[in-house]
Amino acid sequence: MSQPKVIPPGIVFLYNWIEFCETITEPIFYVKIFKRSLFYLSLLLGVILIASVTSVFLFKDRIIDQFVNEANKSLGTPVKIGKIDVSAWRDFPNLAIIFSDVYVEDSHPGNYPLLTAKTISFYLNPIEVWQGNYNIRGLQISDSETNLKIDKDGQTNYEVVKSSPAASADKKIQFNLKNVILKNTVVNYKDIYRLQDHQFESDQLVASIKIDGRLYDIEADGDVTSIQIGVGSTTLLKNKRFEVLADLTYDDGNKLVNIRPSTLELHHSQFEVKGSYHFQTNNLIDMTCDGKNTDIQTLLSLLPETINQRVSQYQSKGDVYFNMAIKGEISKNKEPFLSLQFGCTNTTLFHPDYQSKIENANLEGIFKTPSINSFGRASLTLNNVNGNLNGRSFRTNLSIENFDDPYVTFLFQGALEASSVTNFYPLQAVKELSGDIDIDISFSGRTSLLKRKATAQKVDATGSIKMTALNFVAGKQDVHFKDLNGELQFTKNDLALSNVSGAIENSDFHLNGFFKNIITFLLFENQPIGIETDLRSKYIDLDQLFELGFGQEGSGEYQFNISPDLNLNFNCDIQSMHYKRFKPQHISGNLLIKNQMAVARNVSFDGIGGKLSLNGVMDAKNNKAIEVMSAFKLNGIHIDSAFYIFEDFRQDFIKQEHLKGQAYADVDLEMVLNENLKLFPETLIANISAIIKNGELNNFEPMKRLNRYLDDEGLSKLRFGDLKNEIHIENKTVFIPQMQVISNVTTIQLTGTHTFDQKINYRVIAPLRSKKKIDPDEAFGAIEEDQTGSAKIFLKITGTTDNYTVSYDKEAVKQKISSDLKKEVKELKDAFKLKGKERKKELELEVDEYFEWSDSTSTNQHKN
Repeated sequence: MSQPKVIPPGIVFLYNWIEFCETITEPIFYVKIFKRSLFYLSLLLGVILIASVTSVFLFKDRIIDQFVNEANKSLGTPVKIGKIDVSAWRDFPNLAIIFSDVYVEDSHPGNYPLLTAKTISFYLNPIEVWQGNYNIRGLQISDSETNLKIDKDGQTNYEVVKSSPAASADKKIQFNLKNVILKNTVVNYKDIYRLQDHQFESDQLVASIKIDGRLYDIEADGDVTSIQIGVGSTTLLKNKRFEVLADLTYDDGNKLVNIRPSTLELHHSQFEVKGSYHFQTNNLIDMTCDGKNTDIQTLLSLLPETINQRVSQYQSKGDVYFNMAIKGEISKNKEPFLSLQFGCTNTTLFHPDYQSKIENANLEGIFKTPSINSFGRASLTLNNVNGNLNGRSFRTNLSIENFDDPYVTFLFQGALEASSVTNFYPLQAVKELSGDIDIDISFSGRTSLLKRKATAQKVDATGSIKMTALNFVAGKQDVHFKDLNGELQFTKNDLALSNVSGAIENSDFHLNGFFKNIITFLLFENQPIGIETDLRSKYIDLDQLFELGFGQEGSGEYQFNISPDLNLNFNCDIQSMHYKRFKPQHISGNLLIKNQMAVARNVSFDGIGGKLSLNGVMDAKNNKAIEVMSAFKLNGIHIDSAFYIFEDFRQDFIKQEHLKGQAYADVDLEMVLNENLKLFPETLIANISAIIKNGELNNFEPMKRLNRYLDDEGLSKLRFGDLKNEIHIENKTVFIPQMQVISNVTTIQLTGTHTFDQKINYRVIAPLRSKKKIDPDEAFGAIEEDQTGSAKIFLKITGTTDNYTVSYDKEAVKQKISSDLKKEVKELKDAFKLKGKERKKELELEVDEYFEWSDSTSTNQHKN
């Protein structure tokens, strides 16, 4: 029996082609052709598959060894691989060589990874592999991290490929990468030499690389997330995910990257990037980026994070454009030039969570800087900025030249509803804004000129701000400013207040005058401000203002200080004021503040049942030891009211219920207060020249005890006429020279001392009307009779206010204690007067000579 013939595949194909032609018109043509094609295709695939798998299995070790040997010829740094495998399935019909747990050392000294990856797969033609040639057609890298670094000397860490001619000639590994896939990739780039720190991530990026000698054509498609682009201290494009479609050429011979028009997509906005980067001798960049179909939200998201946090949610409808160009050399001493052009036309700008929006907005902006890493010599121009904010039109222009020493030109015109401003862009320091603001201001000049008074007037600031029923809440303490009206007029560096009225919490005010050096004060730290104005008010709540200005949260204490930058000259006319229990009315006078000192001049007010007038100086240069010198006059002050207001002067020996009468006094005092406005008692020195009219001393316990000696029940309710004395306070002691108290009961002479720790030593001389209660032996030496036979008894009250005794004063008769005390007080008073006059004159001169804000302009010109 003869053997069947083996029909070559070509004959079989020819036979079937002829049959196809003969039966093409038969109804079952499509069924036949499908079945036969399917049969031969399956047979062919089966043969190829079996051959490939068998080949891989039989020659796996040889393939791996030869590939690794060839790779080592090209690499100049150590490579660690956990596992190497070969697969016919991974990219069929290509052969795959798979490296697992890959570690590639960088070229810097020490052990630092250049590349780590979970897997790296190389795809090759199996026939070429069997021939010993490794033409890599595809590449896939999964779960990798690449660390590119340039040290402080400009040396890179990625020079890992050998560059010797012998190694290049002997290489059998070639690249023709039509399919490069990067999955879960992280790339870190740090240039210590140029202060750059960039980080990127990609979930998946597919690329095709066509290699012609040392020329690489690269196309890439996928996602790239910029974790950050750090240039110097600036961080850009933080956590921005771009969809990338790139087309570029890399010329390895000339070290040139040429980017053909490529697109980056972010938030449905597209940016077309093109240009070149040449680094053969110097690093030269020339690139542009044009925004297409973009919006304000996308552009704002590209700003540094410090700015982006507040504005990234703003959106736009309308035409928004953006163009960026960067050109120049990148080196340790040179930075490329950066130019940005941006703007919008007939655009609506809004925040989805806020009530206000800007409509019909137009803007033309240009930002230029000769150094991308430093904006010191940069310039910014915003031209033809206009629009409608909640239906009210505005326009503004801004130009800043040289950020290191800015020359600023600015203007703003618009009549705005105040609430629309914060409803469009909330201000952290201002809430609940309402009312109307009409603004027409302009500014031009070099801001550095404002730092010196001699040059500040060279800056031109003009215009006005008119406020109508303006209300807002400001600051951490939520201070309410209410019903502000009036006009602020800028002239050079000063601000004139014309009929500015309103209220701060409970206190109202009406101002006419000047804020001098106001722009300098607002723009720069530690700059002086001069306030020269007339103040009128119906009511000032000084408790509340002190708490707002000097209060310490939760303590109820004041932390008083006078800023060294504050210069103030107030002419006051206040109808009423409130400070603790003190409620003066009709306050008028002048307050001058300069050099951390305050001078009160010709201050007068009604209160405590009478009138008071004072002059004084406060030196607060050391706020822990505030010096106060004052001279004031009391005219008809009700004594019991004074004791009530000053809380019985913090003692309980003689209280408001014990005393009545009206005081007329001239007082000179000197004292030192701490930062909580509490007295250092040892520093108080005072001269008090006082007259008390219509006085009463009721139910005063020491007087009641005198009844034992004077035999007079009327001592518990003394009524006396004019009582005159000159009291001195010093060394924590009140010195009371002898005075005569003529009452409805008797005539008493009183002298003595009373210390701040409540030790008392009073001496009393009184007529002895009856000797019924007197023990002659005990009183011997304390009674004195005159030529008429009238007797006087000498008594003393000693001890403390809580524990005192009344006894006979035998020494007084012999030693003339009263006259000695009077002499001592006179000496103390004279010394204090001389010292006080000299110190007061010294302080006032220091303030007056330093106060230079006054000029030919008078606040009277701005009165009603």
